[in-house]
Amino acid sequence: MFRPIPEATVFRRIPYRLITAVLLILALVVSVILLFSMEQEKLLLQGLTPGKAVPTEFFPALWQSRHDLIVVTLLVFLVSAIGVAAVITFLHYDSTKRTLEEVKGLARNILESIPTGVLTVNPNGVITVINPTAEAVLKRSAADLLGNSYETVFAEGETIRAVLEGALRHHQHVSQKDLPYESQDRTVHTIRVSTAKLTGDDTEPAGIILQAQDVTDWLALEQRVRVADKLAALHTLSAGVAHELRNPLSAMDLNLHLLEEELRDGASLPEQATRYLHVLNAECHRLSVILDNFMKFARPGSVGLHEVNVSALIEHIMALMQFEAEERKIRLEQSVEESLPSVLGDETAISQVLVNIVVNAFHAMPNGGLCRVAAEARRANGTCWVIVSVKDTGIGIKKEELARVFEPFYTTKSSGTGLGLAIAYRIMEDHGGTIQVSSTPGIGTTTVLTFPVAAEKAQSLAMIS
Repeated sequence: MFRPIPEATVFRRIPYRLITAVLLILALVVSVILLFSMEQEKLLLQGLTPGKAVPTEFFPALWQSRHDLIVVTLLVFLVSAIGVAAVITFLHYDSTKRTLEEVKGLARNILESIPTGVLTVNPNGVITVINPTAEAVLKRSAADLLGNSYETVFAEGETIRAVLEGALRHHQHVSQKDLPYESQDRTVHTIRVSTAKLTGDDTEPAGIILQAQDVTDWLALEQRVRVADKLAALHTLSAGVAHELRNPLSAMDLNLHLLEEELRDGASLPEQATRYLHVLNAECHRLSVILDNFMKFARPGSVGLHEVNVSALIEHIMALMQFEAEERKIRLEQSVEESLPSVLGDETAISQVLVNIVVNAFHAMPNGGLCRVAAEARRANGTCWVIVSVKDTGIGIKKEELARVFEPFYTTKSSGTGLGLAIAYRIMEDHGGTIQVSSTPGIGTTTVLTFPVAAEKAQSLAMIS
């Protein structure tokens, strides 16, 4: 773990002790040299005859001896000073290096441990830093990203590239923005990104930093909670409302049929009256369907659990919808994986979900198109799932409408109750599965149903019980 270096460090104490020791050694060396020189001069002077004048030729030798002494002393001081400076410099460098390594280690540990993806780009557009979380969010390895330009890593038209381009080239930073992101395995995720300017020690621009989080599961959970809350409120009212309306509606329907029969027995009805009766009968039937849907909400959430052959069920539904598809100039295709495992659930309820989704696909293609139903087994998070997808080439759903498709009574069609997908949502929850809708306006819509495999579902239920 990184710990800041305190003020009274080893580095701060060692140089002073070292300098003191060096100075003492220097003083000792200089003293020895001076004593040696004085001793040489003494011996030299003792060699002269007492009372006689010192020969003049002796002075140059004496001066040369003093000169050599000074030079040697200066050299000793110079070498010692250089040595002391070198030692201090080395200690400072070593201390700074260790501090820098600790800081880098701390930064690396922080980047690796934070739950947010971090990616930095220098002013030239080269990716310089990426943490493991960013690798997981972007579904790209550090080896593929580091040292490469974001323009070569992310293709033209990718949302993440547009964000980096805007921040780096045009200084258009985002504080929080949800983007659709398609990984290399063609899976679409929703990532929440933010950008900020990155500056160096000299306050000069050093590029940008991008933070990213995969919020796909979070948004799905948020949507499930929102829908569940609305469904819970609806369940409380549905039983009472359905019961209170069922009786007067039945009376209206009965009397309407009696009136129709009585009028027909008397004489032929005018065309206008016949049309009125037809409208009244249609609306009574429509109200009856709405009440039936209300009653479905009022029922307990449990479903009859037994093995359901999804392959056979899809085959049956495709044969059932073939005539209507031909009438609407819609081409039906199916792609079901061989030896598809069974799912645990209620066959009638699952059929209701599939039929509802296929009918929605038909309504989205008023001028004809392609409806493709596919099913495959896939293992994820240690569990085997059966994935059923219904894809159309219809008008698509707008982004703001897509977030509300599972809300009760919300519909984008001119006619309809807005309960079809809400009921499908509840049925999938009762089966321990999921339902997801993705759409692109003008291209089409894909609905994906996920069912747990029967054997593993039964095993988990047995463990719970």
